[in-house]
Amino acid sequence: MDILQPLNKTELNDRTLWYDGTSSYPATGVLHSHVLFVDKITTEIKQYNQLVPPEKQIRVKETNDPLKFDWLIPDEYKNLNVRKYVIDKLVALAEQENYSDKEKADRAVRVSKELKLYEKHTLFDVLRVLIFVINTLNNEGVVWGVGRGSSVSSYVLYLLQVHDVDSVKYELDIADFLH
Repeated sequence: MDILQPLNKTELNDRTLWYDGTSSYPATGVLHSHVLFVDKITTEIKQYNQLVPPEKQIRVKETNDPLKFDWLIPDEYKNLNVRKYVIDKLVALAEQENYSDKEKADRAVRVSKELKLYEKHTLFDVLRVLIFVINTLNNEGVVWGVGRGSSVSSYVLYLLQVHDVDSVKYELDIADFLH
C-alpha cells in the first residue's frame, strides 16, 4: 500500500476516521528511509544487500548504543511529567466515578506499580507520544478502537484513553502487556 495515496475519509456527524481499511492517512514532512535492523547478517541477507541500493539494505542493530528517538511532538509533551499527568487522570476519574476510598487506594497502587514498570523499560517517552496522539485525536473528534490485545492489561493506558477496558475492574495483569 502506498502511504502517500490520497485519504479516503468517512465523514461522521462529529468525527472523522483517518483510516478506512484500504487507504492511509497521508504522511506529512520528510519520509525517513525504512531501514530494517537485525542482530546478525546471514548469507541470505548478504545476498539481498547486494541487490538493493544502500538505503534499503538490512543492517546490524548497534546494541551498545541505546536507541535515541527524536519524537516529532510539541516541546510541551517532550517535557511532560508523565507520572503527574497519569495521577491527575486517576484523580479525575476517581472523582467522576465516585470511587470508594478502597477503590482509590487499589487503583493508586496499580498506577504506581505500572509506572515503575514503564520507567524500568524506559517507556516514558512512548507514553508522552501516546498522550500527544490521544489529545490530538480527542481535539479533532477522531474515533479509534475500544482496545485489543495485551495493551488492555495496562491501567495506565486506560487512564490515557488509549483503550476503553478498565483493567482493574476486570483484574487484568499488567505482566500480560509488559513482557
